[in-house]
Amino acid sequence: MKANFPQIPISLKENVLENVLQKTPFGFSLVNEHYVFEFANDEWLNIVQKTRQEVLGKKMFDIFPETEIQLLSIFDHVKKNKEPFYSPEHSIKLKRAGVLQDVFFNFVYQPIYSECGELQCFAIVAIEVTGLVGIRNKIKDEEERLRLATESSHTATWDLNLKNSEIIHSSYLSQIFGYENDDEISHLKLRTHLVEYDRINIVDKAFQRALKTGKYQYEARIIDKKGNLKWVFTNGKIFPDEKGQPARMLGVMQDITERKNNEILLQESHHQLNTALDATKLGKFDMDYETQQKYNFSPRFLSILGYDADTETIDSKVFESHIHPKYLKIRAAALKQAKETGDLFYQTKIILREGQVKWIEIYGRLLESYKGSKPYISGTMRDITDLKEFESSIKESEKKYRFLADAIPQIVWIGESDGRLTYFNQATMDYSGKNYNTFLEEDGWLSIVHPDERAENQRLWMKSVTTKTPFTYEHRFLGKNGEYRWFLSRATPQLDEMGNVKKWVGTSTDIDEMKRLDQHKNDFIKIANHELKTPVTTIKGYVQLLKKMRGDSEDKFLVNSLNTIENQINKLNQLMGELLDISRIESGQLPLHKGDFSLVKLVTETIEDIKAADQSHQINFELSHTSDVEVFADKDRITQVLNNLLTNAIKYSPNKKEVHVKLFIDGKCAVVSVEDFGIGMNEEELSKIFERFYRVSGKDEVTFPGFGIGLFIVKDILDRHHGKIWVESEKNKGSKFYFSLPLFKN
Repeated sequence: MKANFPQIPISLKENVLENVLQKTPFGFSLVNEHYVFEFANDEWLNIVQKTRQEVLGKKMFDIFPETEIQLLSIFDHVKKNKEPFYSPEHSIKLKRAGVLQDVFFNFVYQPIYSECGELQCFAIVAIEVTGLVGIRNKIKDEEERLRLATESSHTATWDLNLKNSEIIHSSYLSQIFGYENDDEISHLKLRTHLVEYDRINIVDKAFQRALKTGKYQYEARIIDKKGNLKWVFTNGKIFPDEKGQPARMLGVMQDITERKNNEILLQESHHQLNTALDATKLGKFDMDYETQQKYNFSPRFLSILGYDADTETIDSKVFESHIHPKYLKIRAAALKQAKETGDLFYQTKIILREGQVKWIEIYGRLLESYKGSKPYISGTMRDITDLKEFESSIKESEKKYRFLADAIPQIVWIGESDGRLTYFNQATMDYSGKNYNTFLEEDGWLSIVHPDERAENQRLWMKSVTTKTPFTYEHRFLGKNGEYRWFLSRATPQLDEMGNVKKWVGTSTDIDEMKRLDQHKNDFIKIANHELKTPVTTIKGYVQLLKKMRGDSEDKFLVNSLNTIENQINKLNQLMGELLDISRIESGQLPLHKGDFSLVKLVTETIEDIKAADQSHQINFELSHTSDVEVFADKDRITQVLNNLLTNAIKYSPNKKEVHVKLFIDGKCAVVSVEDFGIGMNEEELSKIFERFYRVSGKDEVTFPGFGIGLFIVKDILDRHHGKIWVESEKNKGSKFYFSLPLFKN
């Protein structure tokens, strides 16, 4: 079927185009198939800023070469498809008034064909919209600037329709409530995130006020979609409709969580500060850094000065009128130093209106200027009257203490928590003849200690300081006459409520005469032991000879008498040996002859010897080890230890007939236990059992025979072997002694 294309006769071209199209408000032109202008109305000529003579009959791209690349493709498209081409807001590079510009048009390119279907020309309709596009782009730019401004300041925008509750908002509002940027959220959904208390007491009340005043503003808490508690600030305005009824409300919202949290922390800090000031009874003030005038007095500050904070006020100069005249120079010097260093501190007396005198302490620190503010000193005032009186009492007590310490003949000294000695009484100087400062020097006191005892003296002292345990040591001090005398030094730590050492208080007592007497006693014991040994040995020899000669005699009295004599001689020998051991221990000369031996064999043999001499008790031996147990020790001394424990077990359990002995391994040590079921001991006795000359009492406080030196010797022997001895006991139920020795290493 042959297509019918619109045809424009020549008469129409002349009449219609001249009379109708010429006056249209849009640009209209006709361009033939060779792109030559055949017609252009006034508006089109105005758009391109050309005259009719410059355009008609001329080729388009000769007049507007800058458009050829852009427009040729459009003409080719129209020719190919034989359809009109519409292009809204099409940008064309067009030179107008000699300047190449971006011009925007709403274009229509309409092809016009002859009756034969041949392309005759193009009808071009052009409406310039450059200004409209510019305005719209400007609006977009302004909107983008507003968006960037609000988002950079973390501000969300919203537009609420008050009639249907529809809300339009920026993406940042979604972020505040914990949603994604493109999530659609209703106004009702947003309200569900409000903390219930704040919705009722803050938000709803703010909305009711806004209906009356037109201004909508509040700070409230929300819980966002992720469960985070936040603070938000909303500021909005209501816009009425033509009838004056509220129609829309526009506003902004900010996340102020950080600011509110800081405000809360600041309030808590202020509260804590005020609580601390109240607790410490500090008065607060501020002081001008330049003029040094005080202001911002707290109620406590006024009450210290004798003013009623509820009814009275003072100006910045009244405080100075209360300063005691004798302390004006001290205050002036402190103020001068404050201007140099920024720190204010001084103590002064003040005179109240009633004439009462108080001590106060002023302390302050410079606060630098911030954002244009003037620098000032923030300070406190404290009533230290009681403290000063206490210090005075302490000084008076210390003066009396030093007087008493200097008056007694005993040496008195005081040390710090770290062991440094910082005080010596006058007796120290009188005895040593040295200067006081000599003793205050580092280790200066060691200069009077005998060289043989200095190292041990210092070791024991530092051990006490480290372990916070009392110090005890016997050593010799050099006197001003050049002779050494023995002193017993003791020191105990003074502990605070936390168990920390505050001071060490020590004394050194002259025990030289006592040491000499002890030496005489030891010499006497040695001489007596030596002199008694010969007759005792002779008597024992004759007794043993008589037993051999008369052992099978029918005279029972004779046999029993000889046995009794022999037992008593053995006891006498043991007592003489213990006394000699005590003397050797005190002089540090107790001999040890160490070697490796079987502890199993030693225990077995010792038990058999005890059984042979005393058959009153059954001694049970339990070995809790499969192989032999060897130790490196003095075999005779360890036999002495076990013998002492076994004889004690028998002696202190007269009404029981069993003693249990056990040998076992504990780590790197061999342990022997001796258990009886006799009189036992209480806690007080257990604390003294290893002391020299201590004896345990039995029922009705009857003391068992003996010198009370056996366990003292046993402990010393084990100490010298790097072993240990300890005891478990309960009154009237028996005792269990343990001793341990390091195992022998091949």
